[in-house]
Amino acid sequence: MPKKIDKEEKKANILEAAIKVFSKKGVANTKISDIAEAAGIGKGTIYEYFRSKDEIFVESFQFFLEKVDSIISQRLYRISDPMEKLLAYSSTWTEIFEGDYLEYASILLDFWAKSIRNKKEAIALNLVKIYDENRNILKSLLEDCITKEKTSSLDVKIAASILIASLEGLFIQWILDRSAFDFKETAKLATEILIEWLKKRD
Repeated sequence: MPKKIDKEEKKANILEAAIKVFSKKGVANTKISDIAEAAGIGKGTIYEYFRSKDEIFVESFQFFLEKVDSIISQRLYRISDPMEKLLAYSSTWTEIFEGDYLEYASILLDFWAKSIRNKKEAIALNLVKIYDENRNILKSLLEDCITKEKTSSLDVKIAASILIASLEGLFIQWILDRSAFDFKETAKLATEILIEWLKKRD
């Protein structure tokens, strides 16, 4: 009896392979045949799951974000103190990029660059929504800080945007030169500075 194919698992395997190839060759230089070879399948099989390389590109980005969301949600769920949750939010991102998902880091700049150059790509990747969702996570944590009197009232949207910008800026510097600083420790310090500022506000 032929083995039943788990289509979702196979699709995930193709996306994992695509991310590894994208990270090594760059999105522009990657061919469908490269992805098929990395996934250990025929080129024709790719087209059973995806219509084009652009579709693989978009879905691999979403695939990565779903993994990140799951990891962050699990981490934050175990913590009750909102200030500790802020610290955990940033440390989780750094652990993801310094651990098993290092290959994702090098192609995130490709995702951003393609979106900036091409409005169609920006819509497909939905970066505006992604930033909004991350701001909402941090806004919720900051509102919890205010409710529990960890800090005084403030514009939580601006504070959330500052933390995202700080982590993103550090990430770009680290990707360009990983010897410049320890990403995890530097991101932790940046978050601690924001937390200390929040605590000292009157």
